[in-house]
Amino acid sequence: MYQYRVTKYDPAFRNDAGAYTKDDWTMFRQIGDAFGGVTLSESEYLRVESAYVEAATSFLTEDHSPELRVTSLEIRVDLPTVPPEGSLVAWTDFGRICRSVLREEFWCELQADGRYVHFGWDFYMYIGVESPCEKAIEKAQTLGLFVENCASPYCADAEDEA
Repeated sequence: MYQYRVTKYDPAFRNDAGAYTKDDWTMFRQIGDAFGGVTLSESEYLRVESAYVEAATSFLTEDHSPELRVTSLEIRVDLPTVPPEGSLVAWTDFGRICRSVLREEFWCELQADGRYVHFGWDFYMYIGVESPCEKAIEKAQTLGLFVENCASPYCADAEDEA
């Protein structure tokens, strides 16, 4: 199993305990707020959100992952498009579901056959795959994301579903 943390956060700005020390935005609701003297625009948020979706898709595609299943569903906003607990996510719906989770409309883990995509607080994404996915790592980096070897804090749940 290869496990990665994929984020917009440069590891150079982590302290010895691993905490990110730079002032930066962490959620959709912060569009319009300033961080480090820069106002988060909607277009910048959408660019980063799209990078996360594209990176996750690249990992799963390179790994030849099966469709992932919705687990640990937590509904936060009344939406007609929330996938049911236990449902398989069609590839055509994968991006929409990732975007909804990143926007905190609902939260879930996506996993199947030991593979996973998990989203944590503060715009952290964790990916577990069966192959090293070197092309996907390069793709994430070209999208401005950082890829670190790191197990998901939700891994116990992922192992239960394997």
